[in-house]
Amino acid sequence: MKKTVLFILIFLAVGSACFYGIAKAVNRPDTILSESDVSSMIQQKYGGTIENASFSQKDDEPIYRITLLKNDIPYHITVNGENGEVQSLIKQKVEKQTSTQTKNNIEEQKKSEQPPVSPTSDEPLISMEQARDIALQKVKGTFSSVEIEEEEGQTFYEVEIDQSKTREAKVMINAYSGHVDSITYENDDD
Repeated sequence: MKKTVLFILIFLAVGSACFYGIAKAVNRPDTILSESDVSSMIQQKYGGTIENASFSQKDDEPIYRITLLKNDIPYHITVNGENGEVQSLIKQKVEKQTSTQTKNNIEEQKKSEQPPVSPTSDEPLISMEQARDIALQKVKGTFSSVEIEEEEGQTFYEVEIDQSKTREAKVMINAYSGHVDSITYENDDD
């Protein structure tokens, strides 16, 4: 009797494992986008030049990591390999030039692009409302929140935008220039 119960339990365990494996295989998409398809989609969406593209699996999810160069600024983009959805877009800081003349030219250009800053003022040059508006121009959705952050000596706004019940975008905006430093998309897969 005990052997029969043990045999039935083992049979059920093996059957459950087989069922789980088959269900996982059936729910997996048949196609993963090619590197050239993903690169073309990114280039059409953002312009610029694709410098590098690599494929990896993250938690059984195919991911493409792409480096895009646009206006001499590199962007690191993460794309879902199944549906081509952009999961994150991060603008990278450009390294400083070593030439004194180039540094002077960059400083002069920055001074001409940005309004003068009072050395005694700790206030950001753009308001939270302006940061919200900038973020909503870049990302479609409903405004959720905005916080001011300081990291590595730089002040920026972190603006959260709900795109759906399960998808949110975080837009990082330089608090002085109003430039978008990065956009990160997060899915809440409960």
